[in-house]
Amino acid sequence: MKYRRRSWWVGVAGLAALLLVAIASVLVMAPTAPAGVDAPADDFSAARAMAHIETIADDPRPVGSAQHAEARAYLLEKLASLGWRTEVQESVGMFDFGQDGTQSISAVANIIATKPGSDSSGTVLLTAHYDTVAGSPGAADDGIGVGVLLETARALNTGAGRNDVMILLTDAEEPGLHGAEAFVRERAATLGPTVVLNHEARGASGAPVTFRMSSPNGRLLEVLSQASGASADSSAEAVFEALPNDSDFTPFAAAGLHGYDTAIMADGAYYHSPLDDPAQLSTASLQQMGDITLELTRELAGIELGAVAHADEDIVTTVPWGLLRYPQGLEAPFAVGTLFLAAVLVWLLRRRGALTVPHVALSAIASVVFLVAAGAAGYAVWRVALLVDAGQGSAEIGEPYQSVLYRLAVLLAGLGVVLGLYAVVRPRLRAAELATGMLAVLGLVGVLLAFTLPGVSGSVVQPSLVVAGGAVLAALLLEHRPVAAGIVYLLALAVTATMLGTGVWSGFDVGLGSGGPASAVQLAMFVLLALPLIEVAWPYRPGLPRHRLRAAAVPAVLLSLAVVFTVGGLVSNREGATDARQEMATYSVDADTGDAYWASRRAPVSEWSRSLLSEPPAPLAAAMPWWDGAALWHGPAPRANLSPPEVAVVRDVMDDGRRDLTLRLSSQRDASMIGLWVDGDSATVRSATVAGRDVPSGRSLGKWDFGFRFFGPPTEGIEVRLQLEQRADDVALRVADGTDDLGVVPGFSAPPQGRVLVKPEVVVTRALEL
Repeated sequence: MKYRRRSWWVGVAGLAALLLVAIASVLVMAPTAPAGVDAPADDFSAARAMAHIETIADDPRPVGSAQHAEARAYLLEKLASLGWRTEVQESVGMFDFGQDGTQSISAVANIIATKPGSDSSGTVLLTAHYDTVAGSPGAADDGIGVGVLLETARALNTGAGRNDVMILLTDAEEPGLHGAEAFVRERAATLGPTVVLNHEARGASGAPVTFRMSSPNGRLLEVLSQASGASADSSAEAVFEALPNDSDFTPFAAAGLHGYDTAIMADGAYYHSPLDDPAQLSTASLQQMGDITLELTRELAGIELGAVAHADEDIVTTVPWGLLRYPQGLEAPFAVGTLFLAAVLVWLLRRRGALTVPHVALSAIASVVFLVAAGAAGYAVWRVALLVDAGQGSAEIGEPYQSVLYRLAVLLAGLGVVLGLYAVVRPRLRAAELATGMLAVLGLVGVLLAFTLPGVSGSVVQPSLVVAGGAVLAALLLEHRPVAAGIVYLLALAVTATMLGTGVWSGFDVGLGSGGPASAVQLAMFVLLALPLIEVAWPYRPGLPRHRLRAAAVPAVLLSLAVVFTVGGLVSNREGATDARQEMATYSVDADTGDAYWASRRAPVSEWSRSLLSEPPAPLAAAMPWWDGAALWHGPAPRANLSPPEVAVVRDVMDDGRRDLTLRLSSQRDASMIGLWVDGDSATVRSATVAGRDVPSGRSLGKWDFGFRFFGPPTEGIEVRLQLEQRADDVALRVADGTDDLGVVPGFSAPPQGRVLVKPEVVVTRALEL
């Protein structure tokens, strides 16, 4: 837009107003205050839920451990005391992700509690997992889900519902979604129409976000929109798919069940670490997740659940006043409408001499460059910080404990780069041309996404449609009512700021290295759309030295502030200033040769870890076969005199040129994991059965033709049947078992004070030829 000349302070005031609107939109979405133990009986209380979390999260509870069994007994007792019908589903779980690599399997013990409805049309299934990774108490992952479900069960006892409500505390989620797979395989068909509410955590705080829903989602969103504090976004599923994580909702959805997948994700540095304890878990996040779950459950318990499958598909995003949703059928028209409004804007402003078509085309190209540069600048902030001090990143997902200063640095770096580039091109490209070019790009991208990735375009179309509509109206008013035109455009930007503000800030919850650049790009997009206002606040005349200095000063100051905040992030995350830094190391010893190694997929970040991982990355196929040939940081280790797994031949016959070999595999040291791999040079596995489950074969595992890890094996071991086509006289096998007590390693020195070990593992391997 080309506004008549106004005092620069008018533009500054407008920009300040937009900043306040964006900040307010973030604050409005903050979790609610937790309720105490004296909260009304029919309300959710974070204090009451936290009492359960504190009980089960005093120690790690990986599958097969004594603490895992103790947690199960406690949960069963509490659910039974509430009058719910309880049972334990024991099975063997295995979820096939369809990927190459070692297959994981588990003996599972799912906890099921049921409250029958008065006139049931189906089942409301509330789910969370009660196991943890080794070494982590799991107060957030997934103690928050367990606590929410126990407190919800208590609150539901104050009233009756039409539909059955079932609580499912799944086992063995961490090894590979095994408890959920076993449940849907054996029980899902008996439930009738079902809506699942799955609860997860990838951090220790933040507002709960429903990042996945089944399709069709229209009725589900209608119910979700009635829950205070609920948050959902149709484009979030695409983000989730890009992360190296999964949840129990995947097998539920694969089985055709409908429902919601909800998680907290802020403070991700605590994820899967020994510091994921009750002291770190946000009680405000616990309260908000509990409030949402209780409201949803009560509403779902009273509706016709069969109607969920016949609803429409909607697009949804979260705004400060609730969920904004519309039929998916409008996704493409909205995208096309944005592009059409951008074209109308070009026509209107061209008639008034405010832009030229070639300049708009050039501006569209420039805006893409600006966005890429902003994302790169945001990415560089965290990369540079890690180069200076790699140890500040957490072991599992590489996040710092204190992220606020880094977040601000990322945004300032992106903003500084965009305004710096604008300062370079503004003598040739006007603010109105660049803003219009940005709208044209967003319109094109929105149309492309609407027709290729349904559901994803909303994150682009929704804000750009508002700005495009405001810009066209402002252009119509510009000639005769310039003040009104400015107000209209400012209001359009304000609405857009409320839509983008929460997403820009919460995007960092995904991770500084991934969500951070995306947030910088979102901010850059908004800045480009706001350039007409920025031009008023930051006037420029090429012939005036003062203006040339100002043109360089603004981006220079922003980039300098980005450096200052980055340094501040380094200082606030320096060793000793935060919670304990995280180390990662696995021990493996070959019982035949005595060769022993320390290894990690993470580069050493301290003198302690460098003393263990002294060698550069290399494959350790024999020592750690489950890594499937991946290069690992490693170093020599002392030999621990530990008993290897036992292998007994149960049956061995040749059948039509194939060898049918049945083995019993067991651990002499009561390990919680046991595994077997077949050397591809000696044989090809045509079919395999482990503990009664058919296991996929024909997957690429590097040196190995086939392999599995079994978690929580019974004392007597597991039976393995292999159908083999041999290439050698004997089939070469490698077996292994694993525990998490590094204290058995001779001379092992725990990490020094101020450091903790993440996901410890002690593995004993041996080779066999049969």
